[in-house]
Amino acid sequence: MSQPLDPILTVTPVQRGLFDRPVATTPNVAVVYSTGAGQAVYLGGRPLTWKEQTFSSYHTRYDVDVSDHRRTVELRSSPLPSRGDYYFFIATVDVAFRVHDPAEVVRRNIRDALPAVYGFLKNELRLITRNFDIEQSAQAEEAIRRRFATPAQLPEGITVFAVSPRLLPDDNASRYLQEKVEASRRIETNVEQHKVKVQEALQQDELERMQQVARIQATQLEMRAMGNRELTVRQMVQLHLARHPQDTEKVTAMLMQHEQTMLERQDQQAVQSTELTKFLVAQHIFQAADLEHLVQPLLRQMGAAPAQTAIPAISWSQPPVLPAALGSDPGPAHSPAVVPAQDKPPAVVLAQDPGTKVWKPADGVQPIYLVVDESAEAAPYIGDLSNGVHLLHEALLQAGDIASGIWLAVLGFADELATRRPMEPIMPGAQSPWFAPHGPADYAATFEKLLDIIDQDIPLLKEQQPKVLRPTVYLLSASTAADGSWTVPYQRLTDRDAHRYAPNIVACGFGAAPPKLIAEIATNPKFGYIMAPGTDTHDALAQYWRSLTRYILAVGRALVNGNTDVTHEPPAGFKLARDLV
Repeated sequence: MSQPLDPILTVTPVQRGLFDRPVATTPNVAVVYSTGAGQAVYLGGRPLTWKEQTFSSYHTRYDVDVSDHRRTVELRSSPLPSRGDYYFFIATVDVAFRVHDPAEVVRRNIRDALPAVYGFLKNELRLITRNFDIEQSAQAEEAIRRRFATPAQLPEGITVFAVSPRLLPDDNASRYLQEKVEASRRIETNVEQHKVKVQEALQQDELERMQQVARIQATQLEMRAMGNRELTVRQMVQLHLARHPQDTEKVTAMLMQHEQTMLERQDQQAVQSTELTKFLVAQHIFQAADLEHLVQPLLRQMGAAPAQTAIPAISWSQPPVLPAALGSDPGPAHSPAVVPAQDKPPAVVLAQDPGTKVWKPADGVQPIYLVVDESAEAAPYIGDLSNGVHLLHEALLQAGDIASGIWLAVLGFADELATRRPMEPIMPGAQSPWFAPHGPADYAATFEKLLDIIDQDIPLLKEQQPKVLRPTVYLLSASTAADGSWTVPYQRLTDRDAHRYAPNIVACGFGAAPPKLIAEIATNPKFGYIMAPGTDTHDALAQYWRSLTRYILAVGRALVNGNTDVTHEPPAGFKLARDLV
């Protein structure tokens, strides 16, 4: 909970003695007087003259603080609704405000400006975020910035002149977004798996068709070798047993049963033929001369005449299965045709782009430490710094092919070094870090703590990854150094003979950072940059973050391509620090 901010610094009675002199004030304090009737009067912020103090009707003097104030508020207990009021944003807002109407502050007796400012912000931000879905945090942040591009005056006499928001989904919304991403990934995976299954099915079907054609061609060869004649049951049994001798017992029993059935049928036909002949003779339908021509056939039917064939032949032939090739000889009536090779449908083959490359552990990982100034000298630009690291975070989230190769730690330095994000790759669901001002810059403590952090991180990283490159530190500073005590821990950090994990340091200065200090911190003269004189600081910082984002993405691409030689160039609006010393 923030400490109350009382804009009314002092309340004193107006002294009317002859020897009482008016009390002077400072530029950041405005004086308001009240009469005995309770009327507040603002005389442009000045104190009373001696004459006014002695003879006027003013009874009480109020000293009102009109200086700029900055606070960071986290709206976690009252989150901001997204479109539909179903999911909510957790908002972290850097807000700057001042008193513009001291008399109104006195009239309303405002003894804590924060409730008025925070209440106003909550109401305004709710109206804005309700126009955006939970996935559109970046668009909602931009809409908030546009809303407060011009100062907003509150009826309490307070002006809000700067707002820098950072919106994150609450726990329920985070789970929803994670589930949505996972569902999208499952859909993509299922689509690719379906393609593989379709390909396998087509290939399996192609193999089965080839096997079927081979069987048909083999059968055609056998039929031609046998002269394409009709086969008796015994011949078909012999062919089957030649291919499948293990069926001998079963097929023999079936053949005997078949022949017994045929004999019984033949006996029945003979009896029927004899009875028919006897009937025809008894009815004098046949003459004696006709019987001579019928005796031999009747005897054969009755089994009395020597028969040449005990069992009539039962034939079986295989009809054509595939059409004959165009222009070819169709052959005998029952000869099956052969499928021409050119009629086969082409097989479908899944192809993969050989130029597509993604990071793999053998490419190595690049540890990067982003060390950003959070001191009082950088406080006016904390919003620019937080926005910049947020854009870098979003860009790395979109670069999924190299994300696992870049391990990023974000640190804020002032009177101490604060970890805003530990060393790890940026993956979906990870929250973007942000900065908050605190204390003066202490370079000695910063380099001492950074040495400890690197000595803890890199050995652990080397246990997890087969190849780890030398760490790189990107230091962004707006501060001067109080003295030269920082050089000792800096030397311990960067001495490659004494420190196994000594990093490369790319230093960049803006604001009050002196070029000589930045040039000395950079481990290579080409790695030290300073903001060019006359450049707008907000524009320069935006250019810095865009340049840093492009460079880190280039480092990731270089890892994948096996080339770690990436050239450093000063961001737009910056010059080499050594040229300005």
